[in-house]
Amino acid sequence: MKNIKFFLSVFIISLITSSCEDYLNVPPEAAITEDKVFSTYLSFQGFEDQMYQYIVDPNLSTITVGHNLTGETIAKQGWNTSQGASTGNYLNLTSGGGRSNFKFFDDGTGVEKGIWAYSWKGIRRANIALQKLNLLVNATQQEKDQIEGQAYFFRAYFHFELLRAYGSIPYINTVLSADEQLKFPRFYEYKGKYDYQACTEFIVEDLQKAADLLPPSWNNTNTGRVTKGASYALMAKALLYAGSPLMNENSRNSATYDSGYMTRAAEAAGEVLKMVDTNIYDLVTFDKYLEMFAKTDGNIPYSKEIIFQKVRTDVGAGEINNFVGRLYTPNSGLFGGNAICEAVTQNFVDIFEMADGTKYKPGTLAQGGYDYDNTKRWNNRDPRFRKSIYVDGDMAGIHATTRLEMFNGGSTMADGNTLSPYIVHKFWPVGANKKDAQWNTLRVITPLIRLADVYLIYAEAVYNSSNDVNSTATNYSLTALQAINKVRARAGASIVTGLSVYDNNFNNLVKYERDVELCFEGHRWYDLRRWKIKPDATLYRMSFDKNYTTFNRVVIQPFVFTDRNYWLPFPINLTYAYEGFPQNPGW
Repeated sequence: MKNIKFFLSVFIISLITSSCEDYLNVPPEAAITEDKVFSTYLSFQGFEDQMYQYIVDPNLSTITVGHNLTGETIAKQGWNTSQGASTGNYLNLTSGGGRSNFKFFDDGTGVEKGIWAYSWKGIRRANIALQKLNLLVNATQQEKDQIEGQAYFFRAYFHFELLRAYGSIPYINTVLSADEQLKFPRFYEYKGKYDYQACTEFIVEDLQKAADLLPPSWNNTNTGRVTKGASYALMAKALLYAGSPLMNENSRNSATYDSGYMTRAAEAAGEVLKMVDTNIYDLVTFDKYLEMFAKTDGNIPYSKEIIFQKVRTDVGAGEINNFVGRLYTPNSGLFGGNAICEAVTQNFVDIFEMADGTKYKPGTLAQGGYDYDNTKRWNNRDPRFRKSIYVDGDMAGIHATTRLEMFNGGSTMADGNTLSPYIVHKFWPVGANKKDAQWNTLRVITPLIRLADVYLIYAEAVYNSSNDVNSTATNYSLTALQAINKVRARAGASIVTGLSVYDNNFNNLVKYERDVELCFEGHRWYDLRRWKIKPDATLYRMSFDKNYTTFNRVVIQPFVFTDRNYWLPFPINLTYAYEGFPQNPGW
């Protein structure tokens, strides 16, 4: 028992109690009391502000780390996350020597960060904030509501981050001592729901409280703070996940959609869509699409489409040198990247439809394919294709030498580290490179929830609660098909009127839209898992000459994903701590 207590104390308490000390960051002789920290709005908000720092941006947490874990991109080096995930060895990504958003160490400091450590720290800080609310006396009622609402939001958010990756976990809604942690098993019942769904019920409760307390928007000096809309959007996502096949199965049911959770998810999404009608949110015009992800004018990428994201203060060439250049930018001598470059696979390129809404056809002209057709291979595709991905001949800058040469022997592929001739464009703006040097005011951000995502959540939830594409939520008048077409229309993609292209299955249309609209934003791994769809078993690239006379699909490598990969493995020592916390199957 002593060993168990010691382990839990080291593993969780030492991780998360330190957060309070980090905030104060003062010597003991300063004698700052709890009353001083929690009695005024500004000091209490300062305490809560650390929770915003615990948010993990899928593409910008540390070098060589992204969130493309299903073969949409691949890099050569083993320490890159996409390459590490391709082996199926998630132990290496979570508790071994690999690097990922779930666990990594800040270089040179040994301080553990990432979703696992940061979520527990955030949960601890949220619980402390809620416990100390009675000390907040120098504040208006509105300010007290804002403090309380943010705490409820983040307690829910950080539990959701862990839950959707690892499966059923305890819901920690109090400030714990080491002894108390022995009472919390992984699997339990709450409100008649079990395990994954039981935890979700706690999440939804907290998010409803947050929604009731938080404002629809803040003033301009508080850009990025969580809102009523963010609370409902996260609630919709949490309910959608809880009712999806994998999570429903993890809650002692079958691997099918749960219509009750779908109804609730649609209603939560409907609350967000009501805010479109009151001008709180809106889809950006397509000419401003890429400005949601990166800007070169020094301004934070933010718009009325963004509902929730980590607002980063980083700006300048370091965004290439330390982040995008270590993940998506090729050719260090010209563009500012280095030997690590996650290139887009042919598998993922093939997903993008033609401009008329039909499917891309691989193969030669004789086979009826488009690979040799210069008017169809990379052109006349879904408009989001060229917004998201650079192809051969594209200009990555304004200087003549910044043309991407991705044919066999081309300069962009010359170092042999770029495994496929397609580069992620979404987070790498034209001109942000070493040659053009238009990066002194570069800012990059990954939206965590944006309005397009909510439309797609709404569509999926409405349909799977009713099996009718023309059905609506109980609280909003948009049909499932209309919600999908809202997203497509913004991009200039063809409007869907029938489902024959999608094998008469609306969920195939949902999958397509989520793949394409949200690509490289950290969603696909969660989506394929919750649907219980395994990624392609083999990854391909396109090999072609400078004159476009031959095009061959060449195997890059296998991609391993077995049943155990539906859930991440917990740190092994934690599963030995007490009987109520077993490891996930297969690990």
